[in-house]
Amino acid sequence: MRVLIVEDDPVHAKSAARVVEPLGHEIVEVSDGEQAVRLLRSEPFDLVIVDWLLPRMTGFELLYWIRRTLGASPAVLFVTSKSLEDDIVLAMEAGADDYLVKPFRVAELVSRMNALLRRATRGNEHGGLICAGEYVLDSVERTVSLRGQRIELTPKEFDLIAFFFNNLGKLLSRKVVSISTWGRELDPASRTLDTHIYRVRQKLALAPENGLRLSSVYTHGYRLEVVPARTLHPAASSHHSPAQPMQAAQWAPAGLAYE
Repeated sequence: MRVLIVEDDPVHAKSAARVVEPLGHEIVEVSDGEQAVRLLRSEPFDLVIVDWLLPRMTGFELLYWIRRTLGASPAVLFVTSKSLEDDIVLAMEAGADDYLVKPFRVAELVSRMNALLRRATRGNEHGGLICAGEYVLDSVERTVSLRGQRIELTPKEFDLIAFFFNNLGKLLSRKVVSISTWGRELDPASRTLDTHIYRVRQKLALAPENGLRLSSVYTHGYRLEVVPARTLHPAASSHHSPAQPMQAAQWAPAGLAYE
């Protein structure tokens, strides 16, 4: 397995490397987020161990780039001195797989790494596919299909729905969704997020009959959840068919432009 360590403090970087190396994994070390991006663009990794406070590009910005560009893989483990609960929650909700506060105990780092690498191995067996309800999301091809029918999405719409698929069943705040999709917190008065949520709901035909529901939770945020299949009465089944994904031309207002 290949492990990328992103740490600007050489002492901490070597400490993490000394833990990883005896486990038989290949290690690559870089000292800032921009170097990490260049490597991740060209080489596959199974796990990224990253500090939050990095030069040029923060660990959180690197996490955002990984999830937006590469999808659910590689696994990301934060090892950082930032210990506030709000920081931990923000990182986990934005797509981090685990979070360890410095100074770390060797046995704990080994245990968490092994758990993430086992999960990465299982995920690779499915080739980046996430199946939920009647939908299949392919994080490699950046596509979403409903019963085999591919749905046309803009890059930003895919980023948005992929974030929900990767956090299925979780209640996600507007702040976390905004940062994870746009890389920044949107202005409270902006309707950008609401517009994208509406368009994704319509395009994907997110409805109970298709097995998924994207719910708004007042003052809290959004949740994409699986809806158990319901058995239709035989008399009713002939009159109802599953909701179909809508094409942009069917409903998009003329001249509407958005991010």
